[in-house]
Amino acid sequence: MDIDLVLALFAGALLVFAAFSTVLQRASLPGPLLCLGFGVLIGPHVLGLLRTEDFGAPPGTLLEQAARVTLAVGLAGVALRLPHGYWRSGARWIAVVIGLGMALMLVVATGVLWWGLGAPFLVALLVGAVITPTDPVVTTPVVTGSLAEERIPGRVRHNLSAESGINDGLAYLFVLLPVLLLTEPDRAWHELLATVLLREVLGAAAFGALSGYLLGRLFVLVREHGLMEDSSYLAFVVPLALVVLGAGGLLGTDSLLAVFVAVAVFGQVIPQRDEAQEDKVHDAVARLFLLPVFVLLGLALPVAEWARLGWAPPVVLGAALLLRRLVALWALRPLLRGVHDRSETFFLSWFGPIGISALFYAALAERRTGNPDVLAHTTLAITLSVLIHGLSTAPLSAWLRHRERARKRQEEIVP
Repeated sequence: MDIDLVLALFAGALLVFAAFSTVLQRASLPGPLLCLGFGVLIGPHVLGLLRTEDFGAPPGTLLEQAARVTLAVGLAGVALRLPHGYWRSGARWIAVVIGLGMALMLVVATGVLWWGLGAPFLVALLVGAVITPTDPVVTTPVVTGSLAEERIPGRVRHNLSAESGINDGLAYLFVLLPVLLLTEPDRAWHELLATVLLREVLGAAAFGALSGYLLGRLFVLVREHGLMEDSSYLAFVVPLALVVLGAGGLLGTDSLLAVFVAVAVFGQVIPQRDEAQEDKVHDAVARLFLLPVFVLLGLALPVAEWARLGWAPPVVLGAALLLRRLVALWALRPLLRGVHDRSETFFLSWFGPIGISALFYAALAERRTGNPDVLAHTTLAITLSVLIHGLSTAPLSAWLRHRERARKRQEEIVP
């Protein structure tokens, strides 16, 4: 592998996209969409400058581990975006959307895939579980930046961020159910409850909470005694996420959930951050860590396998992708009337993008089950999501701002 070529291509793309970020945002061309397209352009399907095989690791392993590290950094950014006291004020949204919404989204996605693809039920359940969680990395351009702050109410941005962080970690439980039923049917339920739920998921939550609290207290202590400069903030947060990711993996827990819980607790323990500083930290993290994996995914897209699948899978996957969230949130609207109005509910029911978390779980599922169709279907669903949700970000956020202004004018007229 020519490392100079990789650096020039990857960093060059990020440099160009950063230079014109405001223009691209207003044109509804977010970073994930552009980086995915750039990866396709320089990959074997167009220019042939790079291939995933050039990186010296099996493509599945490369994608899984790159997605895992990207998610850890992305989840840290999501957790730190939430204001102090959010978990108390947003408890109703989290309880309904995570407690009931994820299960309902799984049922809808699985039903559409089973009926439309004609796949075995457990394979449909597995792909449905992989595409159920909202992705924190693809969600980031929707809820951050000057355009998002101008157009999207804070409660919508915070609720979408929190949901994408929590459900990304909890998706591990959903994905492991069909994996175990396919690989160890006799012991599947015992393994799911005793190992996956108790040790890996609940253990991750406990480990993450303890780590986040202790590291938060350490951060406050060293800052109060002048042992750390303000500019070291990013240098503390990113290693925190990666340390918890590695330690959680060594302990055999759901390390992604541990990362989100740890940074969420850390963010509530430390003093309220300056918003301008938070934005700068997030922008730097997003450009350096989150977008390159989309270039890598563009290199690895299995276009030949998609052609073999025919025309039906894109239609069915697109339907499952959109209906899973539209059906779930509108079915649960009676429980959320005091949280979001109809306009906000529509916006939230539309923006349930998938991306790097789906890639990670699909690669994990392929490794555990040996079924290549899972990764082929998932990468197709990710591409559809990046296109559909990416291109609709600017027009729908502008529509939401218009509706919000109309609502405020109506409230002023009718006290």
